Amino acid sequence: TLVRTTDAGEAARLRAAGARQVRHAHDMVLEPLGPAGPGTPPLPAGLRMHGVTGQGSRLALVSRAAYAPGHPDAADLAAAERSYAELLSGESAGPVMEPASAAVTDDSGETLVAAIVVTWLGPLPWGWDGGPWVADIFVVPSNQGRGLGTLLLTWAIATCRAAGEPRIGLSVTDGNPAERLYAALGFRRRRTLFLLDTG
Repeated sequence: TLVRTTDAGEAARLRAAGARQVRHAHDMVLEPLGPAGPGTPPLPAGLRMHGVTGQGSRLALVSRAAYAPGHPDAADLAAAERSYAELLSGESAGPVMEPASAAVTDDSGETLVAAIVVTWLGPLPWGWDGGPWVADIFVVPSNQGRGLGTLLLTWAIATCRAAGEPRIGLSVTDGNPAERLYAALGFRRRRTLFLLDTG
């Protein structure tokens, strides 16, 4: 049985009773999006940007390489394909916002190196009022350190701002160094969630 809680004390008690912690994550929100910034930095030479529609199988395959073993999102290929099918169809996190979403490949279009998928997630009881949500973002290890994560997030923020959206949110696993990037771009923690398997 999976139990969700935002109470760190309750999570600790469940772990002490033998529950296995599946996820410890923070929901972060950038609000307001504010005036236009300096613009999206250009892609590094040799890379191209595409939409994500119809890329589910490729995204599932390549995204697995971006997560370390044991990471909650490091699913096996079949699970990753199911997850992306649900994500891109709008079943799991609302409809995909294609202008704000992007897949980055090499010039040939064959090798996928990074992607961001932004959906429109409706209001939720914890205080999320609805709006663009970064449902997934990844950069494969061979292309990390080139600023692609910053570029993709800047692209999503600028696109959502231009569409008149007042906010954008995302979730980050506790301890993920990417949280430093999110904070530098103005995202702030709004909720911490624990997911535990009580068996």
